[in-house]
Amino acid sequence: MRKIHSDVVRDSINTFGTNAIGAVLTLIQAFAVMRRVDLDVKGNFNAFQNWSSGFLTIIGLSITSSVIYFVARYKIQNTRQTLIKLTGIIAAALVLLSTGVIALLRNTSFFAGMPFDFLAAIVVNAFLSLVLNVCVGVLRGENKFKTFNLINLAQKIVTTVLYVYIAFRPNATIWIWGTNAIAFAAIFFALYGIRRWNGPKPQPVPEDDRTVTGGEMVVYSLKSHVSNILTYVNTNLGAYIVQYQYTVSGLALFNTAQTIAQQLWILPDAVSQVIMSRIASTSSREDKLRITVISSKVVALLTIIAAVLLYWISVLLIPIIFPRYIGSLSPLAFLVVGCIFICYAKVLSNSIAAYGRPELNIIPTACGVVTNCVSDLLLIPLMGMNGVALATALSMTVQGIVSMIIFCRYTKTPLYKLLVPTKSEIAFAKGIFKK
Repeated sequence: MRKIHSDVVRDSINTFGTNAIGAVLTLIQAFAVMRRVDLDVKGNFNAFQNWSSGFLTIIGLSITSSVIYFVARYKIQNTRQTLIKLTGIIAAALVLLSTGVIALLRNTSFFAGMPFDFLAAIVVNAFLSLVLNVCVGVLRGENKFKTFNLINLAQKIVTTVLYVYIAFRPNATIWIWGTNAIAFAAIFFALYGIRRWNGPKPQPVPEDDRTVTGGEMVVYSLKSHVSNILTYVNTNLGAYIVQYQYTVSGLALFNTAQTIAQQLWILPDAVSQVIMSRIASTSSREDKLRITVISSKVVALLTIIAAVLLYWISVLLIPIIFPRYIGSLSPLAFLVVGCIFICYAKVLSNSIAAYGRPELNIIPTACGVVTNCVSDLLLIPLMGMNGVALATALSMTVQGIVSMIIFCRYTKTPLYKLLVPTKSEIAFAKGIFKK
């Protein structure tokens, strides 16, 4: 167990460090763009991002979840052929269906004024993102977090260069297609990492040493897919509502607030990315539970501290440095609060999926979506765009709380254990910070 803890801590800290550097680069990107790029240009780019990620989430069948689980448990030698065939089928469906949806909505308010090459770029980005997610999913399943982090960092650095260029020569076409080019290059980097081994490849335990079928991977993916779609809707419904009901400039303001608030997910994302493959490959149920409980408590505490600091810094700096984006502060206040409890959902949902029960994550995400929809209907007439932000915050809070309840019932863990640290956990946490 000590080795497992050591590996989890090492990879979590490295991943968190990479994500933290990425967050700093994101701030540099925002600084460059927000100071010089018009709201309409940024709004078109945000629409490109929202729609490509939406197509990927809905049509992509959450294949990445299945990749991580089966590669971690059955190893790449038992999943390679099935994975290649399944990715090809899903990629073809993604291109055809996303093209069809865009053709149907071409003349609606969603895409009014967007050039044809922007719409084509949405489909291309969705395809490239699917392939890249599968590749990095394999890296995570094989616990190659060094390569995984290098890819993420390299993407952030090159993207920052692109953003700085756009700041001095604003051009939505270069911005959008440059983003696609970066994703294309990252795929080759990931494929190189998958093929490269410093030592012998890990072998599955005897009972798991068999070829994984496509049916198994699809079933697992579908169980995860419902939850992932609902999570995506819960997180991004507000942006789609703002795009439909308000101007492109309004979308730029709301997206800015959302982007700032989501920097609070750096630590939860880092930990959840690491523990899923570890838990999936760990046979001891006691070890699985211990990893999840201490991870969720440490993440929650640090997220609360970060939320206070993030909002304080934003209130201090945005009016001075980015005066045209001062309108993003009001929705940011609500979104920051909502991002606190969602950190529990991020850690616990990955843990539940690693237990082989991703379908349990449907309940908290469904509760979040229902809360979001009802709150939007009630709050938008009263508060406008702030009502959208508050509805999003309430839904994320509900999703986090219900995730805690589901995890506790499934693992027969008292709820207080997710909230109150024990002496041994405090000692363990001190050891982490000493290292």
